[in-house]
Amino acid sequence: MSDSEIPQTEKKKGGQRGNKKNNSDKKKPALSKKKEKALQREAERRNAVMAAFNKYYEEEWGPERWPVLLEALKKPVRHCMMMNKYANVQDVKTKLKDILPDLTMLDFVSIPCYASKTMSRFPQPGKDSNNVTDYYILDAASVLATEALDIQPDEQVLDICAAPGGKTLSVLQRLDKKYGRLTSNEIASDRRRRLRQVIESYLPPDVAQEVSTVVGKDGTRYYGEPEQYDKVLLDAPCSSERHLLHDEKELELWSPKRTQVNAKRQLSILKAAVHSVRVGGLVLYATCSISSLENDKVVERMINKGKIPIEPLKLKLPVGEKTKYGWLCLPDKTTWGPLYFALVRRTGVSKEGELDDDEDSEDDDV
Repeated sequence: MSDSEIPQTEKKKGGQRGNKKNNSDKKKPALSKKKEKALQREAERRNAVMAAFNKYYEEEWGPERWPVLLEALKKPVRHCMMMNKYANVQDVKTKLKDILPDLTMLDFVSIPCYASKTMSRFPQPGKDSNNVTDYYILDAASVLATEALDIQPDEQVLDICAAPGGKTLSVLQRLDKKYGRLTSNEIASDRRRRLRQVIESYLPPDVAQEVSTVVGKDGTRYYGEPEQYDKVLLDAPCSSERHLLHDEKELELWSPKRTQVNAKRQLSILKAAVHSVRVGGLVLYATCSISSLENDKVVERMINKGKIPIEPLKLKLPVGEKTKYGWLCLPDKTTWGPLYFALVRRTGVSKEGELDDDEDSEDDDV
C-alpha cells in the first residue's frame, strides 16, 4: 500500500432493535486527575515552546514577514521529479503519460526536473527496462544548490554529509564515469546503508563502480584527505525548522540553544570541508535552516576565524533572495525551500596562530 492510500475498514452492522449500543455510543472512561494534569502540563509545555519559537524567529524575520513565512512553512513541502539520465526516456514517458499535461519543466536548473502545476502527488519512482530507478523526488531548491557548484564532468567531488542522497544524485548526474569521481560521506551506519542503496538503484553497476565511493567518517574530523578535491558539497545537519513544524514531538525539543549547538558543529564540518578542497577549489555550504546563526554567521565565522583563507563568491540565481554571503530560497517567496547556500573559494594554505575548534570559546554564539 502506498503512503497516499487510506486503509478502508468494513462497516459493522448495528442499530437493530434488541441489539446492544454500538461501541461508538459508549462513554469513554473519565481520565484520572493525574492523567488530566499530565496532559495539561504537556499542552502548556508545547504552547510555551511554540511561543518561544515564534518570538525567536519573529525577531529574526520581523513582525511583517514572519507570520507569512510561518504559514508557508506549515504547508506541505513542494517537490519536483529529478530525471535520471541513465533511465530509459521512453519508459518514463509511458509511465507518466496520464499526468504529462499537469507537469511543467523547471527552467532554473540544468538537470531535467518537472513540477506539478496543481501540486499533485507524483507516481512513486520505480525501475525501468534498464533496471535503474527513473527519477528522484525532492525539493527543487536542492537541485539549484548543486547548480551553484558548477560541477564539471571530470572533477573530483566530495559530498561530506551525503545522506539521504538527493543532492548526491544531482552531483552524479553531472559527472562523467571515465573521468569524474564522487566520494559520498555519511557517518551514521543506517543512513550510509540507505545512501548506498540509493546510488546503486539510480546508477548502472559499471557506472557506480567507476564514479562513486561511499565512506563513513566523522564530518567534523574529515582531515585525512587535504587538498584532494576540486569541489566539496556540505549539506550540513541543521535545525530544519520546517520539519519541526510538521512534527510536534520534535518541536517540543526546540530551544534557542539548539541552533547555537548546531552552528558550532556546522562550523567544525565547514573547516574540514575547506581543508579537503584544493587551493582555488570551491565549497558549497548549505542548510535547510531559516536561522542566520546557522547560515551566514557560520560562513562569516569561517572567513574571520578559520585557519585556511577563503573568499565568498557572489551568487545571482533566478529563484530566491540574496543574503550577506549566500543565497536563500524560502517557500513564502518561491514555493521551494527553505534552503540556504553559500559558495566559497579556498584562496591559500593554512594560516598559523588561528583558533582550532577545541580552542573556541564555549559561549561564543558563532
